[in-house]
Amino acid sequence: MAPLGALQKSFNVAQRDIADKDCARMFYASGLPFNLARSPYFRKYSQSLVNSSLIGYTPPSYDRLRTTLLSQEKAHVNRLLQPIRDSWNKKGVSLLSDGWSDRQRRPLINVMASSAGGAMFVKAIDSSGIVKDGEYVASLFIKAIKEVGEANVVQIVTDNTSNYKHARLSIENKYPHIFWTPCVVHSLNLALKSICTPPDKATQYDQCKWISDLVFQVQNIQTRFASNIIMAIRLREVKTSLEKMVMDANWKIYREDGNSVAEIKAREVKQCIVDDLWWDNIDYLISFTKPIIDILRQADTNSPVLHLVYDMWDTMIESVKKIIFNHEGIDIIVGQSTFFNVIHQILESRWNKSNTPLHCMAHSLVPKYYCHAWLQDGSNGIPRISPHEDREVSMNSRVYAEYGAFSSGSDYFNQPHVINARMFEEPLSWWANHGASAPLLQALAFKLFVQPASSSCCERNWSTYSLIQSVKRDRLATSRAEDLVFVHCNLRFLSRKSKEYKEGPTKYWDICGDLFDIEGHDIMELAQISLDDPEMQTMTFDGDNESQQVVVED
Repeated sequence: MAPLGALQKSFNVAQRDIADKDCARMFYASGLPFNLARSPYFRKYSQSLVNSSLIGYTPPSYDRLRTTLLSQEKAHVNRLLQPIRDSWNKKGVSLLSDGWSDRQRRPLINVMASSAGGAMFVKAIDSSGIVKDGEYVASLFIKAIKEVGEANVVQIVTDNTSNYKHARLSIENKYPHIFWTPCVVHSLNLALKSICTPPDKATQYDQCKWISDLVFQVQNIQTRFASNIIMAIRLREVKTSLEKMVMDANWKIYREDGNSVAEIKAREVKQCIVDDLWWDNIDYLISFTKPIIDILRQADTNSPVLHLVYDMWDTMIESVKKIIFNHEGIDIIVGQSTFFNVIHQILESRWNKSNTPLHCMAHSLVPKYYCHAWLQDGSNGIPRISPHEDREVSMNSRVYAEYGAFSSGSDYFNQPHVINARMFEEPLSWWANHGASAPLLQALAFKLFVQPASSSCCERNWSTYSLIQSVKRDRLATSRAEDLVFVHCNLRFLSRKSKEYKEGPTKYWDICGDLFDIEGHDIMELAQISLDDPEMQTMTFDGDNESQQVVVED
């Protein structure tokens, strides 16, 4: 071995090389994801070792990691979360919940809190051996409400399953100021499910059977994901490659004996891929469901969109109508479409089951919705209706005096600079700048405009549970798993608020893992949206998963 030069010695090249190899060996032997190297916490620990004068330091033991240090870190995270909790008094907080079964088949109920300060994991309850009826679910939420402060809670967001609906009555009777809001994403998923896979006896079956047949064929070609529309979109993106694949001479290697199921399936797949009419149907399905998917993407985040839901849903239905009428060559003003009537009935029925006074109240406080420019810019040339003229909305407004001045643009709200700001200024900013003359409405706006409309961040925690409660850690106690998820999730939420999260060597460190290179992708979309996350696909369109088999979805 050649002797080290003076320059190499001065920079400890040999020692650095040995340390790098030791670190790499740890990754390889333990199956650690390479993405861990981008973690700010991994880098901070490494830097602590480099800058430390602790001679003879050894890493913490197995037992200390799972007991003392975990308890200390949970306490540390709780201290970091205190400023978020302090904001709840003024800005309010939403409790979000979802159900799941872990690898040991234990049913868990996840509870999170979301507010202007961001989302935070609260707790997961092991409900093994307990009948998860409305009374039991209500008791869990009453405890959670007391924990975060009953005066702080604006709404509870959950799926619209029967036990949650029964719990809703108990909660709203005990706490009249707290609304129970069905998750918008779940409601839209159920609407898409009714469109894509209608039951044989459903009224929409005849009009939607071509879609269910198409979805079945799509699943024959691509079986990895459960989201039917997403599957169709991805197949359309690789259409050219699929055509080359089935026309290639080697396609026959995918087939077996002449009477085998595999050969029959391969023949059906090829028949679909080379059929232009089949692709036309795919294009049509993608086209008229795009407005629904767009709202799913917008609502499937921790972002505050509660005040936008009412208008989003109306706009979505009008967009779907326009696409279907154009496809069928029907005049959108005077024409009639049997197919659209069925789709409209599905979407309207789902809205009626998920709409709450909170949606209407939040909608009625958005200044833009009273502007002439917005009112005249309706879909299909039909003017919109301002919230105070919409009977469904105005009947739910509780602060009539202030609301009357605001909605009619009288008193202070009649000043030109206030009126001009309505259309272009963000709703929350508008109320901060111009709402002092209506303090009750201003306080209400401050709370409503920072609330989410879905419980999607709860679902993302289940993938975290799957990571923590793996086969290798199958005996991990649920309480310890809860502590790990509490620390893991809340550290990630807190990390995303730092400057280092958007730049430098730890940029977007917790996104995508080792699945694919993040360059060239909309990073924040990947950070926030679960719709296109492969691990979340099975949860997006399957509302009745394991944890929900004991209840009936409405």
